[in-house]
Order: sequence, then structure tokens, then C-alpha cells
Amino acid sequence: MTASTPADAAPRDPDAEGEAAFGEREPNRFGADVEYRGRAQGHEYVARVRHRLLDTSLLLEIDGVPHDPAAEEKALKAATKPEGDEPERDKPEGDDGPTGADDLRFRIDDGFATLRCTVLRRDSDGEHADHELVTVRTAGLGGAGEVEVSRGLRTDPLIPAEGSPSALRDEKRAAHPTRFAALAAVRRAAGYLIPLLGLGALFSNLLRPVREWVASLLRPVVEAIGAVVNPVLEVIGDLLRPVRDLLAAVLRPVARALDWLRDLLLGWIPDLSLPFSVPDWVPDVVVPLIVVLLVFSATLSGIRRRSAALEEARKQPGGPTDAPDEREKKAAASQKDDGDDAPDGEDPVETP
Repeated sequence: MTASTPADAAPRDPDAEGEAAFGEREPNRFGADVEYRGRAQGHEYVARVRHRLLDTSLLLEIDGVPHDPAAEEKALKAATKPEGDEPERDKPEGDDGPTGADDLRFRIDDGFATLRCTVLRRDSDGEHADHELVTVRTAGLGGAGEVEVSRGLRTDPLIPAEGSPSALRDEKRAAHPTRFAALAAVRRAAGYLIPLLGLGALFSNLLRPVREWVASLLRPVVEAIGAVVNPVLEVIGDLLRPVRDLLAAVLRPVARALDWLRDLLLGWIPDLSLPFSVPDWVPDVVVPLIVVLLVFSATLSGIRRRSAALEEARKQPGGPTDAPDEREKKAAASQKDDGDDAPDGEDPVETP
């Protein structure tokens, strides 16, 4: 099958969508256009990311071939979707839809602040299978982020353009890893503890005076209702007492058998007790503290590991410092230095 790029997979026209071209928007805390470069998983990657709080988008260039993963995935689904009830028997064998010039396909998983793009390559059987995973994270309110390419246990970060909000964020995190890890620990721990403990447990002490005041107002009403309902409940209890006694007599042998089995299996375990009493507030303090410490340790380790990986990626050939624009700047600077270093008494050669 000859690989061809479908028309629907062409890069999006920003003017048609009413959005400025990539890089023309002035970066702010709510959005930024950042280019990331690097060699990852044996391929040259260029990722152009529009970081937005709820609408991050991604354009890729892999080994020099441009891709719009979202548009190509949409075109692939449209091409492989059967029309009506028409059978697919006329479809050529092995042709399961359009592919790009490099025979790659993509699958997009767009989350709240994370966009995942899976790169599918042909395996030995001729089928497209998952290969790299490009993960785009948008930080804060959408003004910066990071991009990583991973496969298995190996993760390669892509380097943001110099001077971009993402590059400045990486520099600050590398310079103050402990501070950023502590802030992330508190933020993430709150996200874990609020669903775990519930808002009622977190605000119980604050709302206790309100609950006591409401209870004092409702106490006369509750007592009046109880004076009417309690005699009725007592009569119903007397009527149901024979049924309860019969069920207890029937289930008593079963309860004894369960007690015997529990003693047989667990009776050899000694009773362990602390020589002192633990106040009730200790678990409420220790559990959040343990969560904060664990998240802090994991976040600090992640920041240091990413900083080391970025430094290693910058040293590799083909990194952002070897990009075409950077090479042109270096060449211009070199020519300027050659002119300034002319021998004494001689002016630099001027071209007419």
C-alpha cells in the first residue's frame, strides 16, 4: 500500500478557526505557544503545543514529517467507518485507512490538564501497534507546561524553546526544587484527603456551633414527635417479638459454628495492645502528614530526575541548540566576530 496523507489530516488553518498563528499570541498566565525539541526513543521530535487551561492542542514533527495528530485520527475514523449497512468485503486486505507520509497513526486522549498522544507504528505483522506515548502537561492556569516521550520504563523529556514560559518554569523548579515540591505536596495531598475524609470531617469543628444551635431549635419538635411515635413502636415490637425469638433460635447454631471456625483459624494470634492510650486526634493528624510526606518525596524526586534528564538531552546532538534557527544565529555571530578581529591598522573588508 502506498502511504499517502489524507486531505482531512492537513494541519489546521488558524485563520479559519479565528485563532492566531502558532507563536503569534503573547504568552500570559492563561495561555502560551511553546515549541519543544529533542531526540526521544530514537526519533527526532518537534512538538508545537498551544497550552490552554482546558483546550491544549498539539502539532508534531517526527523525523522531519509534520503531523496534526487530532486531525489525522479524525480522518482515519471517518475513512474506516462503514457507510450505512454496506459490507466491508470490497475493502483491500491490509488497507485499514489512510496514513501519513511516514505511515504513522495517532490516538489522542485529552484530559483536564494532560493530553496524551499515542504514536502507532507498523509491527512485524504489518499491523499498527502502540509505540511511543507523547504526554503534554499544562501547568497552572495554562501559561506553561512540559512534554515527554515515553515507551515502557524509559521517558525522554523534550526541551522547551529558550526563553519560553515552560523553559523559565523548568529553571525555577531546578533552582528551588524543595519549595516547588512542598507546594505540590500540599496541593496534591488536599486532593487526596478531601475525597478520603470528606468535607464534613474537615469542617466539622467549624460547623459544630451551628449544629448545636439548630439542634436546640429542633429539640421540642423531636420530643413531641417521639411522644406520639414511641408507644406505637413499642406495640409493634411486642407483636414481632415471637418472630425475632424464632429467628434467633434458628441462627444460634450457625453463629456458634462461625465462632468456632474463627477461633480455629485466628485463635493462635496473640492480642496486641499498646501500653498507652492513643488520643482520637492522632489518626486525623498522622494520616494527612504521611500523605504530604509521601507526595513531597515523590515530587522532589521527579523534579530532580526531570532536571537531570533535561541537562542530558541538551548535551545530545540534534537538541534545540542544533536547531536551524540557532545554527543561523551562531553563523551570524561568528561572521561578526571575524570582522571585529581584523589586524590592527586594517579595516574589515566591506562588500559594496
